[in-house]
Amino acid sequence: MSRISIRDIAKKLGLHHSTVSRALRNDQRISAKVRDQVNRAAGELGYSPDPMLSALMVYRSGKIPNQSFRGTLALITNYPTRDGWHQYEKIGFHIGASRQAKQLGYYLDVFWLHEPGMTTRAFNRILVARNVQGLIFIPQPRSHAHINLEWERFSAVRFGPTLVHPQLRMVDSDHFRGMAMLMRQLKRRGYRNPGFACQPRVDESISRQWSAAFWAYRINPHKTPPIFMPREWGFAAFKAWFQKHQPDVVVSHTEDILKWLGQMKLRVPEDVGYAITACHGGPAYCSGVDENNELIGETAVNVVVAMINRGERSIPTYPMTTQVVGFWHEGTTLRKA
Repeated sequence: MSRISIRDIAKKLGLHHSTVSRALRNDQRISAKVRDQVNRAAGELGYSPDPMLSALMVYRSGKIPNQSFRGTLALITNYPTRDGWHQYEKIGFHIGASRQAKQLGYYLDVFWLHEPGMTTRAFNRILVARNVQGLIFIPQPRSHAHINLEWERFSAVRFGPTLVHPQLRMVDSDHFRGMAMLMRQLKRRGYRNPGFACQPRVDESISRQWSAAFWAYRINPHKTPPIFMPREWGFAAFKAWFQKHQPDVVVSHTEDILKWLGQMKLRVPEDVGYAITACHGGPAYCSGVDENNELIGETAVNVVVAMINRGERSIPTYPMTTQVVGFWHEGTTLRKA
């Protein structure tokens, strides 16, 4: 039995095949009534997309440079202030995403969910009016965030796990493997008593992958300082923890640690080493993991454009995750291997 094609659906409904194709991709230029008719007929006839053709379309859209303008992608921020998301602009997500969107023929525009007077209904109307089909959510200001939109209209992807409802496709750094890489580097350099200092909200925002990997790859299973993760993040608590456990290297996500070690008159790396879990292209002197954020931004755009091309809208039944592996940045805050 031959595969049911778009032309078969078009013939049944008396429509042009291009109209059927757009309706199956949930193209908002086709009326809701026609889209419903097409989807109903597709179900009755047993239509399913040709996976080889879909793959070819995605391949072509990703490989042909300098395409003509195809539409707008929305980079959505949920921070309390309009500029609160700029930390992600500085560390590379936005750079990589903008570059790849342009390569694929899209414009990446920033949308703030807390514009004065903004409601969920108004935000949906704005996205539809701008013919935005693809949404990219940067990490939320707090973990366990919920956002409600008319998801059946859009293809959507999120950076990181802080947006828990709905469960969209996710693109993120492989934080666990990054910490494992870091611990192997410390072992090669002769460190034997590493300590990990992390703010609770930060470790929670990445599903505790750093703390899990630190503990799994600890160098001395019989003598490892407890993780410094206090409710009140500050110098006094850190100093007490450091003096009690005497780590020979401190692993952390923040340069607060370097400042505090300086206040304790300790030299880095002569007296104690320092390794950063995510240097984000920051100061060149910090040794640690660069999480490759520009590539994460590029990958998020590739994922959402591929979803648009395949007509994948709404909340996925089985959301998939794409993880990008970081790389080692040498710096000067650790002794040489």
